[in-house]
Amino acid sequence: MKIGNVELRNEFIMSTVKTGYSDGSGIVTEKHLNFYKRRANDVGAIIPEPFYLASNLREIPTQMGIDDDDKIEGLQKLTSTIHKGGAKAVAHLNHPGRMANPKIIGNKYISSTEKACINGGAKPIRMSEEDIEDVKNLFKQSALRAEKAGFDLLEIQFGHGYLIAQFLSPAVNDRNDKYGGSFENRARFGLEILEEVKNVSKLPLIIRISGDEMFKGGISLEEMKKFVKMLEEKGADVIHVSAGSVCETPPWYFQHMFVPKGKTWEMARELKKEVNIPIIAVGRINEFADIEKIKEDHMADFIAVGRAKVADPDFVGKYLKKVKGIVRPCLACSDGCLGGVKSGQGLGCLMNPQVGEEEVIQKVSKSKRYAVVGGGLAGMAAAVFLDERGHDVTLYEKDDLGGSFRLAPLPSGKSSLQKAIYYYKEELANRNIKVIYKEAKKEDIEVFDGAIIATGSKPFIPKIKGLKDYNWAEVLQPENMPKNEKVMVIGGGLIGVETAHALVENGNEVILVELLPELGGNMIDIEKAQLLKKLKMNDKVTISVRTSIKEIDGDKVIAEKDGEEIVWEGIDRYVVVTGVRCYNPFANEKLDIDMYVIGDAYKPAKAQDAISAAYKVAISL
Repeated sequence: MKIGNVELRNEFIMSTVKTGYSDGSGIVTEKHLNFYKRRANDVGAIIPEPFYLASNLREIPTQMGIDDDDKIEGLQKLTSTIHKGGAKAVAHLNHPGRMANPKIIGNKYISSTEKACINGGAKPIRMSEEDIEDVKNLFKQSALRAEKAGFDLLEIQFGHGYLIAQFLSPAVNDRNDKYGGSFENRARFGLEILEEVKNVSKLPLIIRISGDEMFKGGISLEEMKKFVKMLEEKGADVIHVSAGSVCETPPWYFQHMFVPKGKTWEMARELKKEVNIPIIAVGRINEFADIEKIKEDHMADFIAVGRAKVADPDFVGKYLKKVKGIVRPCLACSDGCLGGVKSGQGLGCLMNPQVGEEEVIQKVSKSKRYAVVGGGLAGMAAAVFLDERGHDVTLYEKDDLGGSFRLAPLPSGKSSLQKAIYYYKEELANRNIKVIYKEAKKEDIEVFDGAIIATGSKPFIPKIKGLKDYNWAEVLQPENMPKNEKVMVIGGGLIGVETAHALVENGNEVILVELLPELGGNMIDIEKAQLLKKLKMNDKVTISVRTSIKEIDGDKVIAEKDGEEIVWEGIDRYVVVTGVRCYNPFANEKLDIDMYVIGDAYKPAKAQDAISAAYKVAISL
């Protein structure tokens, strides 16, 4: 497999994924090296996270930089680490333009326009021709540093709503000079950067594009069919086809589970017909069947995987049958990866608690017998990690494996979360971990050397006068879902918002009531924005925040908002999702063995926290 004159050992490329592992200086850290070392053993090439071209053009405070020669030494360590794993190293160069992070003091915001992103962001300065020359120079200097640092290839970001796309997109570019208006004029800026980089660097060049920005008035696939021919003519060696814009269509940009899988591969196939240079397909390629489809349908020459290799560093190795074991699935949830980077904690993964640490789980010198009580995500993960350590494990579950997480895949668009339960069930079976379906008592677990308590949580029901008959989130189950009713959802956190959305989709009229000023709680922004938009646009939904329910009298509700009384009548059903409380049946028991409480039984939190807690306890025992 070749890109230009560079030979790759196979067609698999790890695509760029932001890590947030820098210390703020932009210099490569040990955490970066460990992360990429763990993922370089099976792919043909790795594209590390986007490098900032100047310190005032950062997307995140902890981004890697290529803006100065002081970065070269660290980048040389990075390329050396990737090369030792047998992969080629690709430097991804990107100018964010108006999408530079507005929260970073000193950042600069320039664009083809003066319009800010519709989803928020700083108002940019419309670029002058002098600004355009400065940007070209940034790309040239960064390309030269990439060569000095030992990179084998370059990739320039032409898509995803970043600066070059801000010139190319008819929805953003409102110029009336030679860089605006006609398609040829809008394409000029990017093509000039390509030419300038080719003039100073001999490295093969990958161009990353959005095959379609997926919103009205944005870059369309039809325009991209013309544009890829221009890219080929100007010397691009490969086209890397993604979709969406970080501004207007972030779910497409992040390939979140809310968007249909495979659209980007179809775009790649269409664009492949237009050029003679190779095409890279990317976008939620996280199952072996995805790879087979792309190959069988001749959609692309190269296959790029990103978050699948975050969740399971051996994803490609397992596909190639070089590594044994079950694939730890990527759920396309963006919770740990996007959420971790945005929160400042750095790249993580709901399914893989080792991301960022990359520790090898060591076998214990002396095996012990452990009971795990509770078969939700925390309990199943604890059992698997304890078994991997070499301990003898018995898992107790009084109901079905999966716990409350069994409800998580039920809302529309979230079916991929079911993979988490399937994965752990398969691991338990393959490892021959004993599962006993009963409610564990004190006498059951005291025969073990220790016990991990992962009994989860129970719904918290507020004291509301007259509240008698109500449901919890079990209404999400198909057999419990009402039809054509007037339903009041009390509680507007993550579960409340998802439940309200599911109820509306099933033909119900919904009144969503929340005590706090905002809905969604700690939902990640990409999900919150999508669901709230759908709810607010639906005329069968009434949303009332800052609202306290005072009394319920049959089908009548009396509430208070901002000091004024509100009355709703004709309510057929009440769904109460006001949070949960820890449930530990052994909290007041005095046991003769060591007991470790994890997951919601210790503190209600997200699924990622539950699996992480299970991992930390397991490797400590």
